[in-house]
Amino acid sequence: MYPTLFKIGPFVFGTIWIFVGISVYVFLKLLVKAIQKNRGDFKFLYQNSTALIIGFFIGARFTHVATNFSYYFYDFSLHSFLSTFTIWYKGFSFWGGLITVLFMIYMKTRTRKESFKKWMDYMTEPFLYALPIAYLGKFLDGMGYGTKTDLPIGIAFKNMNVSIIDPVHPTQIYSMTLLIIAILIFRHVQKSKPKLRQIKGARSSFAIGLISTILLIEHLFRGDPTVEIFNVRAGVYISLVIAIASWIYLIK
Repeated sequence: MYPTLFKIGPFVFGTIWIFVGISVYVFLKLLVKAIQKNRGDFKFLYQNSTALIIGFFIGARFTHVATNFSYYFYDFSLHSFLSTFTIWYKGFSFWGGLITVLFMIYMKTRTRKESFKKWMDYMTEPFLYALPIAYLGKFLDGMGYGTKTDLPIGIAFKNMNVSIIDPVHPTQIYSMTLLIIAILIFRHVQKSKPKLRQIKGARSSFAIGLISTILLIEHLFRGDPTVEIFNVRAGVYISLVIAIASWIYLIK
């Protein structure tokens, strides 16, 4: 599609990075509002926001490289090692980034003797709102494409990031649409179930349950190469486990 949004002289502005930047801005903007609304401690955000963003990308990149080890280390050389740091060529694991951030938040809240669940509630709703923007960037870039399909909705991505030349499932659009529906459901449940706000961790568990369920559906249609276990994408197992854990926690 459009992996490069525009160029200014020798500088190339990748579509995915522009949209990821917008989604990060939206996330931080909504997070500040959530903290203000709940009279939270801004000091914690100011001290850790940069580290958490960097941690997300490091965790996402490391997990992607680890799960695609044979692709990056086809030979043990300095070139193959340095290729793991070329993030401008994309390649990130959503769950790797998310788990890294959750671990960092847990350790930081534990050190400051703050509530981990409280900060999870602050962050997950803005994160849910920001995700569709990132998925639009993924679609325009061609990242996370689907398997081949004969359906009219199939799209042929004509760029080097996509290894399948035939029309494929636009999984990015599927997920973006489902995320927008999830946002509407989340807003409705918050209004109709005010007790959800009173229980620490309930909102974050609900949001993570929605996100992981959508990612589970997405991975069932994904066609880009990744690690498979018994011919099933590893992302399916991860999304399934997190979805089940989130819904069980919410029910309890």
